[in-house]
Amino acid sequence: MSVKTKTQLGPTLETERLILRPPGEEGFEGYAALYADEEAARHIGGLKDRAQAWRAMAGVMGMWLLRDYGFFFVYEKETDDWVGSIGPHNPLGWPGQEVGWAITRAHWRKGYGKEAASAAMDYAFDELGWERIIHVIDPQNKPSEALASALGSTIVSTVDELAGFGPMKLNIWGQSADEWRARKR
Repeated sequence: MSVKTKTQLGPTLETERLILRPPGEEGFEGYAALYADEEAARHIGGLKDRAQAWRAMAGVMGMWLLRDYGFFFVYEKETDDWVGSIGPHNPLGWPGQEVGWAITRAHWRKGYGKEAASAAMDYAFDELGWERIIHVIDPQNKPSEALASALGSTIVSTVDELAGFGPMKLNIWGQSADEWRARKR
């Protein structure tokens, strides 16, 4: 017997310029390139070789299977270029329900982070029913802090250790569903 169907992990979201799809093997080259770029990977766990990136991607896909949500792989509509990974995230031991992001350097400063993160936040609040969203950000990562602020989030706490990453000072940015919806009116 031969089975040739492919399981769809979750929904596809569209914005004006982007498509957000659950992760799949077709996005591996973009994902591996993100983690091969020292500057782009600095604040998302550091460099990974291709085998490590593959295992990390499998973990991202596993989040969808375990929780029915996870990071989306983001593509430009016009070119189908892989832009990054953005979406709901809440692994074991995390300080809250997060919408996180990682964008390839080739797509920095195009507004894609805000566009995709806004769609992911709408999804988390409206479809998943989350009441609060956080963003876990290294205080040295000024572009991510600027994005969190542009989304309307503020620093709500700090942590000195993150599950699976060991000791490090991180700012927890966040906002409630009501705050998000009030900004969008």
